[in-house]
Amino acid sequence: MQKPMPHFLRRSPLTLLLAVALPAGIAAHARALADDVQERLASEGVVTWRGANPTAPVLAVTVVSLNDLHGHLTAAGELADAFDTRRVGGMVAVSGVLAAERQQSPRRSIVLIAGDSIGGSPPASGLLRDEPMMEVLNDLADRDCKPISRPAESGPVPGNPLLETRCRFISVLGNHEFDRGTAELERLLYGGAHPKGPVLGQPWKGSRVTWLSGNVVRRGTGQPFLPGAAIVDLDGIRLGVIGITTAETPALVPHGRVDDLEFLPEVPAINASIAHLKAAKADAIVLVIHEGLSGPTVPQGLPLGTDEVHGRLADILSRVEPGLDLVVSGHTHKFTNLLLRGRDGRPVTVTQSRVDGTAYGETLLLIDPAKHAVVEKSSTVRTVWSPNPAGEKPDEQVIKVVKKAVKETAAVTDRVVGTVAQPITRISNDSGESALGNLVADAQRAAAHTDFAFMNAGGLRADLAAGAATFGALYSIQPFGNVVMRAKMSGAQILRLLESQWSGSHRDRPVLLHVSGLSYLYNWSRPAEHRVVAAYDGSGQELKPDRDYSVAVNDYLLFGGDQYPVFGELTGAVPVVSDLEALTDYVSAASAPLEPHIEGRTTRVGRP
Repeated sequence: MQKPMPHFLRRSPLTLLLAVALPAGIAAHARALADDVQERLASEGVVTWRGANPTAPVLAVTVVSLNDLHGHLTAAGELADAFDTRRVGGMVAVSGVLAAERQQSPRRSIVLIAGDSIGGSPPASGLLRDEPMMEVLNDLADRDCKPISRPAESGPVPGNPLLETRCRFISVLGNHEFDRGTAELERLLYGGAHPKGPVLGQPWKGSRVTWLSGNVVRRGTGQPFLPGAAIVDLDGIRLGVIGITTAETPALVPHGRVDDLEFLPEVPAINASIAHLKAAKADAIVLVIHEGLSGPTVPQGLPLGTDEVHGRLADILSRVEPGLDLVVSGHTHKFTNLLLRGRDGRPVTVTQSRVDGTAYGETLLLIDPAKHAVVEKSSTVRTVWSPNPAGEKPDEQVIKVVKKAVKETAAVTDRVVGTVAQPITRISNDSGESALGNLVADAQRAAAHTDFAFMNAGGLRADLAAGAATFGALYSIQPFGNVVMRAKMSGAQILRLLESQWSGSHRDRPVLLHVSGLSYLYNWSRPAEHRVVAAYDGSGQELKPDRDYSVAVNDYLLFGGDQYPVFGELTGAVPVVSDLEALTDYVSAASAPLEPHIEGRTTRVGRP
């Protein structure tokens, strides 16, 4: 369904917006917004593929896809040009999009979500243990979606690994669904009051969404945690849907939260489900997976090889058996709309719709029912504008849930903690340093009274706007409830830690830590594990390998999160304070409006 282009996007904003002289921090923020507008303009093209001529009248199925909503009940951000601004995302706006899509094809449309609908959520959902977001998903599910039961009570039985359903609203589990542990996730899935009492005045009733995760089993028994695949009856079309969670989940959630589960390799689970779905005469097969690609930022109409894109999903798809028609991906928060050549040479459509509900995918599958085959398909990724444009009417029940959640948390979130002189963002320079990363690392070093601090970039979930810094804004930056730990590291360990940013699990996807009290120079042209040229302490003295330094690091990193092995060598670490308390204390203690900036703590020479 073609949407009208918002009026303010019909102009080229970039030159006019940046022609105004702005302070450096604000200019960088404005450039990022303008670039995003330009990218979104360029990315709404349609990717199409046409196969053999059908032997019978074709039937059309519309797949509407979302990913990485992260509890964003309200609009997630703002795009601007020289003349106008408009917000994007929010579940009220998403509900309007889904209503419009379903109106076009009531019985042959399906909503598929590629994980991380909850976790890392802003306070309106996060402070209420994500029950509001789960309630919104229930409200968006269609009438054929019924309350789900534990697999031991119903669902797949031995010899029949497929779930038969008419529910047209399906999600897979991402890593963030497990942030609070298995028991809390099961409470959200199947219902019940939180151990500390009802969150919203009554026990949670459970989910009506169909959840899949074909590679997660209970440790010790091998029992599937959830169904792995489903056959969905779409008014006579049998759509096969496979759900897969990233196998890296144990390294992406707090220590100990999923010790009772095993996350199996993705490829064998996918291939087994493809075989089952083929045997069940599925007319089309869709893989919904919480993994993603890093590739072109504009639609790609010509099929690419799996060696022409990057990311774990590229490796996974290079080893998957033929049979997939569409891959709905997530996890990497990237725009994706392209065709990848399968092992049999047949192109597979792969999409991902950015992050936080700011975009959605729309894929049209034309199916020859006589051949049980897709003969033509087209896909696009569109922006979710807030408020909705004409023709997209939001769901009234979703509006009520969002308003209630915002009201319930307002007394806490609206409290002013401090003042910010200019936007403090996660936007990093070419060396990997950001103003927000510097602020948070400084706050943790101050709280722990240490020489240095290290902060993971993925733990920063929102930017900080200029003006009053509220508790809600600071919570949105650090919503995970991690604990700042104080430990000792030798200079040699710190140097190995810095080198590990480009080696091991980070070799193909480098992830740089934010630092405080420390500065270092690295040369990207050097081989991995030999890139750090020099590192200095706060007084400008070069690090001494045989000297011990005190460091602040959160418990997520310390216990293996994001896979920096050096942290595993540390002993005697002691908890100091929550990361959020460290940040609020630091912001409130500032005697003048905060104005952190990129200052050369991390300096790169050479090119990748």
